Amino acid sequence: MLDRESLLKSVISLRFSDLNGVLKEVLISEREFEKASSRGVWFDGSSIEGFARRFESDMMLMPDTSTSYVINGVKTYFCDVYRSGKPFEGDPRTILKKLMKEIEEKEGFTLIAAGELEFYVLRGREPIDGGSYFDVSPRDKANLIKIAIADKLSEAGIEWSSGHHEVGPGQNEVDILHDHGLRIADKTLLTKNIIKLVCESMDLKASFMPKPFYGKPGNGFHIHLSLWSEGEDLFYDEKDPYRLSDIAKNFIAGIFEHVDAITAIANPTVNSYKRLGEFEAPKYVYWGMKNRDALIRIPEFYEKAGARIEYRAPDPSSNPYLLFTVLLAAGLDGIKRNLEPPKPIEKDIYEYGLYRDLPTLPQTLEKALDALEEDKLLRSVLGLAGENFIKLKRQEWLEYVSKRITDWEYERYFDV
Repeated sequence: MLDRESLLKSVISLRFSDLNGVLKEVLISEREFEKASSRGVWFDGSSIEGFARRFESDMMLMPDTSTSYVINGVKTYFCDVYRSGKPFEGDPRTILKKLMKEIEEKEGFTLIAAGELEFYVLRGREPIDGGSYFDVSPRDKANLIKIAIADKLSEAGIEWSSGHHEVGPGQNEVDILHDHGLRIADKTLLTKNIIKLVCESMDLKASFMPKPFYGKPGNGFHIHLSLWSEGEDLFYDEKDPYRLSDIAKNFIAGIFEHVDAITAIANPTVNSYKRLGEFEAPKYVYWGMKNRDALIRIPEFYEKAGARIEYRAPDPSSNPYLLFTVLLAAGLDGIKRNLEPPKPIEKDIYEYGLYRDLPTLPQTLEKALDALEEDKLLRSVLGLAGENFIKLKRQEWLEYVSKRITDWEYERYFDV
């Protein structure tokens, strides 16, 4: 009989995500891995959210052997989904991979990204502590939890940069170090999984719900983005006051051009829209360096390689593959059309009343989906995945507004 270590080494985990960004897995034996790498592993696509109907269900997983991770001692690979011998156009990872390959071949650009994941640590449905921003133990009851998460991330092969208590009670943040865009999307899903596993091992719950508590900060997934070519950061220009290149500003303008449609992907749940506009979560469409409620913030940096933009609207319910796809496509559109962003704002938009003249993000999932349906560029880039996403989210919205009974309704109307 194999000991535990030998058993774990004899097992391979193959992972992919559904349209919502939920991780899926099949385990195979190590001896079957070589065959799986060349021939794939069959699965029922009709059982995966947003993939296929029953009569077109046969799909195949093809492991991406360029990178592997170790999760709880098991070697883990991400997979691309195939149907009828070709990459499946409804697979979120395939879509991002295809777009990144196209821009690398045609434009010479490589997307580099990093992510900041916020989450609540709960005991039952209550926050684990009453701590606040950057608190230390004992006010920060999740101190040892974050250390355990960091240990598991390092063991997995995921480079992280920092972790700390956030503003909300029981709220924490873990930051993933920058990497190639596709790998950061992979690492985002694995990091969420590891955080949940660590918390559950301590009889706790990690929640990435965008707005789990009324009157408390929501959970964000801030994205740092830059384009590189031949080892050079294309977002850097030492002559600019912000040290940002024209390409970076074109990229910002492209995101603003498509921002309503992007919001459907970046904030894909009914609950997402209860976070926006509160506790530094952006609502108004503007950019700058100082204001943390800006939609796009320019973080301070001291080296050329640090030039980047931070897109602050997304939340952890988003599918990172789809999110990076629409941000990249929109930014490239801005570059190709030489679009210029509005002037940056460094004043307090509320104190000076500037917010009155600023455009806002869509205020409901329904409005964001309307914008996505009308955005020809992003619909084209997302293809079948975009069609399936809109159908899925329309059903979600309909269920919310016309079928589900909420606690708020009970509180408001029970005694009428």
